[in-house]
Amino acid sequence: MKILLILILGLTPPHALSKEKEPVIPANAVKTALQWMLNADPEKRAAAYRTFQLFGDEGGEIYRRTLEKARELHGQKLSEILENERSNPFAELPELAKELASERSRIYALIKTDYKKAPDKIRMLNAEVESLAKLNEKIRKISAKDAKNLESSVKIIATALSEVMHEISVIDEDGSKKEDFDFETSLKAVYEGEVYLNIQNSVAAAKRELAALASAKTENDAATWSNASQREFTHHLNEFRSLFALTPLRLEEKLSDASVGHSKDMASLGFFAHESPVENKKTPGDRARLAGFKHRWSGENIFMGSSSPIAAYNAWFGSDGHRFIMFAKGPNLIGIGPVGKHWTMMTGSK
Repeated sequence: MKILLILILGLTPPHALSKEKEPVIPANAVKTALQWMLNADPEKRAAAYRTFQLFGDEGGEIYRRTLEKARELHGQKLSEILENERSNPFAELPELAKELASERSRIYALIKTDYKKAPDKIRMLNAEVESLAKLNEKIRKISAKDAKNLESSVKIIATALSEVMHEISVIDEDGSKKEDFDFETSLKAVYEGEVYLNIQNSVAAAKRELAALASAKTENDAATWSNASQREFTHHLNEFRSLFALTPLRLEEKLSDASVGHSKDMASLGFFAHESPVENKKTPGDRARLAGFKHRWSGENIFMGSSSPIAAYNAWFGSDGHRFIMFAKGPNLIGIGPVGKHWTMMTGSK
């Protein structure tokens, strides 16, 4: 009867009022261990992990929760570093990189649009390309900043994250599997790590483009058979191609011989056309083969009116079909034939 009354009234029986069970690991020990897991000193972090290991399987769940908290706090610390312009010289790079990718795609579509040479459309296109050049230059300058301090700070966090993820894998696999986490995999354990890796990718992409441009310029400048006008035009075009992440063009001697030959023929015979009246030189393909070009040619531009490489570029940029050839994705070779005020440009690939 007494037990029934207790159940009805919802009273707690006397034997249930005993003191709550003591936690497996004292709370102050857990708090201290968590602080040590966040320490830059690897010995303190190692001591923190050993603290839990002393309690064996009984402390496993507390250990896992503490490790998860450590992972979260490492992410917060990395976030603070990345959001601070003093510690992260690339703080504004993620948004700029997104903008660059979007603008490249949008303006490249404009580059490949046929405007029927309408002057107002060409002015618009020039303005768009100029704005893209400014954005690209800003990203290049940011990407060239010193990253040593940032890399050092991130490395410490990535190392600690690697340890945390390793310990979690040991718990989850009951000690039967111990995974090792490399730099990239460790950072991917937190959102902020993904942000940092994206920053690294943007910096690397900007540096690759600059390196490709520099390599092409060095190779083209070393072409002893070429003249200053051929090199200047190619360098100028490559700078603009790089705005769209297009392959820089290498000067090719035989393709340039074919281009020079066609310009000479136009100047001496008084014609201006892609189709030549000269025997065996009727088409661009004929001229390329006759000059000994062994690879595939893909396009030809002709211009008359100035000896300036920039004038030739501007004229072709303002003419839709010629612009399409200059900014085609496939070619990696270029032949340039300036003869007085006559110009021939041929593209090819190998």
